[in-house]
Amino acid sequence: MKDKWWKYGLHVLGWILFLTLPYLLSFKKAVQFDELWTNPRDMKNLISWILLIGFSYFNHLWLVPQLYLNRRYILFTAFVLLSFAAIIWLPEIIDLLPSQPMLSDLTPPAGVPGVAPGAVPPKPDFAMEISHFVLLFILSVLISIAYYTQMRLQMTEKQRLETELAHLKAQIQPHFLFNTLNSIYALAIRQDEKTADTVVQLAEFLRYVIRDAQGNRIALEKELAYLRNYVDLQQSRLRDSVIVYFEVAGSPVGMEIVPLILFSFVENAFKHGVSPDEESLIRIRIDILLNGVKLHVFNKKVTVVSPEANSGIGVENARKRLSLLYPQAHELKVTDTPTDYTVDLFISTEK
Repeated sequence: MKDKWWKYGLHVLGWILFLTLPYLLSFKKAVQFDELWTNPRDMKNLISWILLIGFSYFNHLWLVPQLYLNRRYILFTAFVLLSFAAIIWLPEIIDLLPSQPMLSDLTPPAGVPGVAPGAVPPKPDFAMEISHFVLLFILSVLISIAYYTQMRLQMTEKQRLETELAHLKAQIQPHFLFNTLNSIYALAIRQDEKTADTVVQLAEFLRYVIRDAQGNRIALEKELAYLRNYVDLQQSRLRDSVIVYFEVAGSPVGMEIVPLILFSFVENAFKHGVSPDEESLIRIRIDILLNGVKLHVFNKKVTVVSPEANSGIGVENARKRLSLLYPQAHELKVTDTPTDYTVDLFISTEK
């Protein structure tokens, strides 16, 4: 109820400002309410204001969305011109009512500057009479057109972003699957007893990517569980050829994040930081704060001869997704030296 009254209150306040602005600028009153029942000119003005407000809602709720946005410009223009004529000429029926005094019957009180006692006051110029109505009428039409045009542009941009995100997710799945199958293959070649467990892990990974990660947000707990399983899988495959430190600090309960956004940087460390012929070191730390998540990934650079490792799909994918989904809510710092590669990422989870 509070929100309802606030919404309607804004409408009323907006119309008061909208309708009185021209008269405030010209130091005139729109309607002399104390003379409303004795002065037909003020009665006409009041009716015109009411008609103008009604037209504004009719134009905003039907004319612009149903006609203008569907390019039915001739019909839209016809309705606008007919509405304008109605606002200007319908109040003139007051002069036809027998109970109302005609403008020619009105005489100014004694002492009005510039008008002799008993003389008929001159009728204001027609252009001056309707100038304020014309201004407000045009503004009401243009404001509605601008509003819906902006809404359509935002909708188009949103659809474009959703299409691009769908394309990026489609890139993640085969890339991830290719790497994971390679890991399982390496275990099977060695006839490692953990091969069966890694197949189960793969099933969990695929369930996560295919089902859970298709939304725009996922529980942070699931994302962290996915990362932990991935690191465990890599350690099983690599055994003693790499030293991996993986640490999570803080509670993820109740927090959400874009799925697979952290994974890309972790996967990149294993792609470029692991070699059986060199000392390999990877450090991963995730700090869960009250207002967001911090990710720190470090890996020593090693010589990697696999063509797939040089594809660079993961990090570039993550950069695009960060810019699309966290445009003003993330900080990404990448430190690339001849010997190591470090990623420091902060993502705000505040709504």
